[in-house]
Amino acid sequence: MVIVMVASECAPVSKVGGLADVVYGLSRELEIRGNEVEIILPKYDCMRYDHIWDLKLFYQDLWVPWGNSGIHCTLWVGFVYGRKCVFIEPHSKENFFKREHYYGFPDDAMRFAFFSKAALEYLLQTDRHPDIIHCHDWQTGLVPVLLYEMYKFQGMHHSRVCYTIHNFRYQGITGTDVLSATKLDRSEYYHHQDRLKDNTHPSALNFMKGGIVYSNFLTTVSPKHAWEALHTDQGYGLGDTLHKHKNKFRGILNALDYEVWNPEIDPLIPHHYTVATLDNKYGNKEVLRDKLLLQKVFKPIIAYIGRLDTQKGVHLIRHGIFYALQNDAQFVLLGSSPETSINNDFFKLKYELNDNEDCHLEIGFNEELAH
Repeated sequence: MVIVMVASECAPVSKVGGLADVVYGLSRELEIRGNEVEIILPKYDCMRYDHIWDLKLFYQDLWVPWGNSGIHCTLWVGFVYGRKCVFIEPHSKENFFKREHYYGFPDDAMRFAFFSKAALEYLLQTDRHPDIIHCHDWQTGLVPVLLYEMYKFQGMHHSRVCYTIHNFRYQGITGTDVLSATKLDRSEYYHHQDRLKDNTHPSALNFMKGGIVYSNFLTTVSPKHAWEALHTDQGYGLGDTLHKHKNKFRGILNALDYEVWNPEIDPLIPHHYTVATLDNKYGNKEVLRDKLLLQKVFKPIIAYIGRLDTQKGVHLIRHGIFYALQNDAQFVLLGSSPETSINNDFFKLKYELNDNEDCHLEIGFNEELAH
C-alpha cells in the first residue's frame, strides 16, 4: 500500500515526546513489510537538521487557500535515517513554524489547522492518492474532516484515514474562526454535537473529536488505554464520542525499536553491554558524569527523561529531585513541557541547583543525551 503519515513530530528530527518515536518507528516497520511510506511534517526552524540527509527543494510554490486569500509554501524533501520526509514551509507574516519552539503558542490551533490543510493540498496538487493517510494526535485531527468534507470532491476519494491518539489530554480546543480560515464555511454544520462541537465547552470546536468522528479507523497506544479512554476520565471528556464510534476504535500496544534502543549495538552510547556484561554500563555512567559535570563518587544516578507534564506527575518529579539529593544519590533530568509555566518553574529550579555537583537539569530535548 501507499501510506502517508501526517504528523507534527518525527524522531529524531523533531521530537517532543513519544509521538515522534512512533511516527518514525511505525513508518520504518511498514516499509520493511513492503509498503511505500512518506511522512509529511512542518518545516520548523528548531528541527535537528543534522539528522536530515539530502534535504532539497521539492516543490517551489504550493498555494494553499487560507482565509480570504492564501499562503505560498515551499516544499522540501529529505531522508531521516532512510525515511522519506516532506517538509512544508509556509511563507506568511504569522511565521507559523519559525518560532524556536514546537508548541506552546496562543495560535497553535491555527498553526496546525494550516499544516493539515497544506498537507492535503500537497497531495492534491501533486496528484498523490495514498491508500492510507495516517494522522496523529490533535494537531492533525482536521485532516479527515477536510478530506471528507472538501478534498474528496476534488478527486481525493480513494484515500482512507487512520487516526491515532497518543494523548487524550491535549485535544485542540478552539473557536469557530478556524473554520473560515480553512474554508470549512458552514459554522452551524460543524458546530454540531455529532461533528466538531466540544463535549465540555459548548461554544468551542475540538480537533480531536473531529478526527474521531471523521476517521475510518481509530487507535490508541494500548488495549488497556483504549478501555480507560472509553470507561474512565482518561478520555478527558471524549468518552461519549468514543462510545458512539467504538466499533472502529482499538488499542494497539506501543513497542520499542530494538535497532534504536539496544545497549548491545547502540552507536550513541560509548560502552556497549549485555545481560552477561552488565558491569560495562559503569563506563557510560562515568562518561555521563564527565559530560554533565557531576562529581565522580560512589552514588546511584536517578534519571528522568520525558515531557514535564502534569500527567507525568510533575510534583513527584520535583519531589524526587530533592529526595534523591538528601539521600546520597545524584539526579539527572532531560525534558521540557508544552506549558510555559512548568518550563519556567524548572528553569528556575535549574538555576537554584546549578552549583550542586550531584544534579543536572537539562530543559529541552537531546536525542543523543537521551540514549
